[in-house]
Amino acid sequence: MFKYLESLEKYSNECAFRFLDGENSYNISFEKYLSDIKKCAYQLESIMGNVEGRHIALIGGNSYEYVVIMAALMFSRAVFVPLNFRETEENLTFAVKNAEVEYLIADSSKSYDFGTEIKYLGFDDVLCGTEEKELNDFTEDEADKLFMIVYTSGTTSLSKGVALSVGNIFKEEKIALPEGYSHGYKAVPGFKIYTNFPFYHIGGILAWITWSEHGCTMMQSVNPQNILSDLENESIDYTCVLPATIKLWLKAIRRGHLEKLGGAKIVSTAGAPVSVEDVKEIQSHGMLFGQYYGMTETGGNATFNFDMEKHIASAGRPYDDAEIKIIDGEICIKYWGNMMGYYKNEEDTKETLKDGLIYTGDLGYLDDEGYLYITGRKKNLIILSGGENISPEELENLLYKNINVKECKVFENNDRINAAIYAEESARDEIKEYVSELNKTLPIYKRIYGIEFQDEAFEKTASGKMKR
Repeated sequence: MFKYLESLEKYSNECAFRFLDGENSYNISFEKYLSDIKKCAYQLESIMGNVEGRHIALIGGNSYEYVVIMAALMFSRAVFVPLNFRETEENLTFAVKNAEVEYLIADSSKSYDFGTEIKYLGFDDVLCGTEEKELNDFTEDEADKLFMIVYTSGTTSLSKGVALSVGNIFKEEKIALPEGYSHGYKAVPGFKIYTNFPFYHIGGILAWITWSEHGCTMMQSVNPQNILSDLENESIDYTCVLPATIKLWLKAIRRGHLEKLGGAKIVSTAGAPVSVEDVKEIQSHGMLFGQYYGMTETGGNATFNFDMEKHIASAGRPYDDAEIKIIDGEICIKYWGNMMGYYKNEEDTKETLKDGLIYTGDLGYLDDEGYLYITGRKKNLIILSGGENISPEELENLLYKNINVKECKVFENNDRINAAIYAEESARDEIKEYVSELNKTLPIYKRIYGIEFQDEAFEKTASGKMKR
């Protein structure tokens, strides 16, 4: 079992966090970070009594206060339930009840009311302690204990609570830059990483753990809306950001503002695919590109790709201790990070977790070198009355080849393929002509028969994926 707290002590004099806020930016050392975790743990115990095994939810935006409370809950042996503050009230209410939450700790930005059976605390309530509680790293005997319940972003239904064990998170050291594949870059003390993955997302949680384990400095924006200005006067080594941020940065680069990326040497992402064209454009400015693939159900990333020369369209090769199988076209993953199951949801657990394999719902294949390629979503398959199976992503990727298509979504209507497209009004006639020409290259059953234009972007899940 990886000794997380021990690593914080080891790097006590290094900078653990830098929170960017213009002239008000500030640094936090590992020594202060560990001390604040212990003080918070003492305060939690003073308020709640023994915290071990109690289901406690945390909700709020990314902040230093959030990571302190999150760590204090985890190493006090609570069952940690991170909640997405952007989620709908319906999904939040479901998550709180489904996870059997006893306490909800929330920042002051919004008030919550999920019933009188829940006890409510603010960040200030648990961060005002002065005494420290002694905390210990997890042991092998605790590997199978329930550690946290992370609610996935639902695209067509209520979220599902992914139950992860202590072993799913801390069994092994987390490797973000695998040796031999990351062009010589290593996660070492002082290595500066910028990320904007939210801490309620498995990507944000893993980033927080991974970089702390190696004594790196994790950098974040106090106000996420300032991402285009926060890095102008900073110097960073590596960045792992949401796919939507890649798009935003590319717009800035095209306008001649490469400095807005803080001199990043490596740009990486996870959570959703990035187009080959975007990867090439980033690399043309002297930056390396990497991406990861995994899901909450696999405890986060299970593959990585830093070989854009030979495998630019790939989601990557599996980590040494992960195994990818393709079963009936579906990507299945065997990994020590695989979830315990969906909390209080035996039916969906049986559908997703079989014989130690997570059935991802993604369609794909492995090439001769073991690199994974994703071709679509099994659950998104359109099945027409003639029995034809169509992956909407395949057609969406073709539509995106037209630069005027900002966002699109392919769907079935009256047994025919249709597309909803977000685009400027001035470009719509040109897009119609493009689709007309595209249809000439497609089988009849794949042709797009109707187009619905819209003036706004599509609604997204917390991880940036389009809701269907």
